Amino acid sequence: MNRRTLLTAVGTAVVLGAAGYWRQAREADLYVTTAAGARVPLNLAATGPERLAELVRMAALAPNSHNTQAWRFTAVPGGVHIAVDPARRTPVVDPDDHHLFVSLGAAVETLIIAATAYGTTARPEIAADGTVTLIFAEGVAASPLLPAIRIRQSHRGLYDGSALTEADRVALKADPTLRLIEDAPTRTALRDLTVAAYGAQMADTAYRAELKSWLRFSQGAALESRDGLFSGCSGSPALPQMLGESLFGVLVTAKGQSEALAAQIDSTPALAFLVSDPDTPAGRIDTGRRLARICLAATAQGLAMAHINPAIESPDSRAEVARICGVTSGRPSILLRLGRTLDLMPYSLRRPSAQTLLT
Repeated sequence: MNRRTLLTAVGTAVVLGAAGYWRQAREADLYVTTAAGARVPLNLAATGPERLAELVRMAALAPNSHNTQAWRFTAVPGGVHIAVDPARRTPVVDPDDHHLFVSLGAAVETLIIAATAYGTTARPEIAADGTVTLIFAEGVAASPLLPAIRIRQSHRGLYDGSALTEADRVALKADPTLRLIEDAPTRTALRDLTVAAYGAQMADTAYRAELKSWLRFSQGAALESRDGLFSGCSGSPALPQMLGESLFGVLVTAKGQSEALAAQIDSTPALAFLVSDPDTPAGRIDTGRRLARICLAATAQGLAMAHINPAIESPDSRAEVARICGVTSGRPSILLRLGRTLDLMPYSLRRPSAQTLLT
């Protein structure tokens, strides 16, 4: 290689590197702006279709499995019809659609709470097939949980280990069905069961393929889809999507992920446990509604939260979770970490109402 060729190659590399850095910085800024845009306050002057779009925007902020946002909203006279989106199922980790309907229930309850900002009640009519129609009527005060909708997030980092306060417990136990687990022996038993189940999942080829399909390694990939699990939301560095996908087998190992999960649970002072009873689409939707209220109550108390469901997702370990938690009826549905942290994480993205609301 002569000197001119070498200088040309070096110059090209510098230009490409600078262009890549500029693109990544631009995508990072756009990611923050887009995440914030999904969480701006409700437009209280909105009426008609614009108001419904605002409510759907809030509903989409509900906790949901893999951030698949597997729901569809349809305007109907006097209300809105809500159903699961089967195209966004996760058949490996959720083969019987349990968490698909739990996620739907969380969106339903979030919309019900958001509607109170307009002085509107939203009465749910739940069909046997798991579709929901909300009927709007006037005359209700704004819910105290309303402000928490925009700031709630799943925080998958370490917590500071500080115990819950009595005020935290009172707020969380507004739902009498919640089992709040703070004693060390039970938390340790659930940690061991959860880590073992997660290790088995991470060793399963089909599970890994499904998980990989929902991973967004770069801000650009997350911005393109507005769904899925952005690596930055778990505290991992952003990577070009193609590079992240090619390194998935190296970066995401059963051993490494299991150790990280164990450390996260060890840093957690309390676990929250919910049961679906009965385990029907309507029962699962009810669980999701309770989950939404609990997450918003926790957020209002300044608590962080994250799902740790591997032991519940596995039929082999689900019964043991029930035994440890003293459950004799219903199906173990949700296991949450609850605690405090000063380590801020990016918010995940949501699809705009125009993609999920049919009018």
